[in-house]
Amino acid sequence: MSLKRLCIVTPNHSRAALGGAEYQMDLLIEALLRSGRFEIFYLAHHVTPGYQPEGYRVVPLGSGSLSDRFGYWIEGATLSRALREIRPEVIYSRVASGYMGVAATYARRHGARFVWHIAHDSDVSLDKSMLGRNPVKRLIEWRSVQRGIRLAHRIVAQTRRQSAELAKNYGRNADLVIGNFHPSPQQTIDKSGPLQVLWIATVKPWKRPEVFIRLAARLRDLRDVRFVMVGPVFGGSSEWVSGIMRSIEQTPNIEYRGHLPQAEINALLAKSHLYVNTSTQEGFPNTIIQAWLHDTMVISLTVDPDDVLKEHKVGIHAGAEDQLATATRTMLENPALREEFTQRARQYALSRHSLANASELVQLLDTDRIGSTNAEATPSGRDELRMFG
Repeated sequence: MSLKRLCIVTPNHSRAALGGAEYQMDLLIEALLRSGRFEIFYLAHHVTPGYQPEGYRVVPLGSGSLSDRFGYWIEGATLSRALREIRPEVIYSRVASGYMGVAATYARRHGARFVWHIAHDSDVSLDKSMLGRNPVKRLIEWRSVQRGIRLAHRIVAQTRRQSAELAKNYGRNADLVIGNFHPSPQQTIDKSGPLQVLWIATVKPWKRPEVFIRLAARLRDLRDVRFVMVGPVFGGSSEWVSGIMRSIEQTPNIEYRGHLPQAEINALLAKSHLYVNTSTQEGFPNTIIQAWLHDTMVISLTVDPDDVLKEHKVGIHAGAEDQLATATRTMLENPALREEFTQRARQYALSRHSLANASELVQLLDTDRIGSTNAEATPSGRDELRMFG
């Protein structure tokens, strides 16, 4: 049996820059390899030089800072050349980036299928602020994202809300809504130690680490509670980062542990009591699912994907900093109430976010089982095919 050639096209490889999207792609690759159906190539800008994992091939798309300044579209010719050499039958892209238009155009010209997986609510928003301050980058990256959406053979959303935003803003419906997926926890869950509150994210402005720092300062009277921040610095000006680090140093009940691998994050969750999310927006945060699976209570300031925290009572959506502080204090002081939430949340995660979701995505990439493409969603014609490829 010949293997189906699959290219994953995305800005980051997890070895170089691990975020939620990269972790999901790692889990997807494991499922793809288990299926025994694919020859896999991972094309990305941010890669570890010389790193070649077992089971698939990493292909660097560029180096230097030009793409960071002007957008990933600037590596379009390199990406197109790599695709022509590999000749994939399926291209899978996660995260909205300038690579999308190039990959989708190649797929249309060469008879491949292009599948785009929404990774963040901002991917389907008309607000381009997440693309950076450089106006050239914002304009061309967004146009490439638009082209990728128009030409995609299939689009997968994480949530119903993303699917609705895609339809409202881009006139396309998501073909599938597949929730993020995680393995069942392997760590021993032990909450007998000191009370611990976690913040897990990349340190960047829209993750709002300063909110967690203020929360710890407001609750400094809880002397037996530890506040722990985990995540690499991956955004913001040097002045902003310096300010965050100074604030951490000046807040005695906070410990900052920097970047940790996923196994250590899960081990930390297994003995922690609360997880606090302070982001302005997300997709479906992996950290929320990981907290649910490890019996860690979830309290979110702003993010509540598809209103699951409220509707299923698997966490608290605070909405404002005062309510965030009140909810955190209440849950730290009321272990019985905390356990009610964590038991519901664990069952919810096991039923809605297991590796069965990865198998569904593998089946889509392998057989395209959901039928023919909507012609209006993927128009044909020369005007759609003027990007590299």
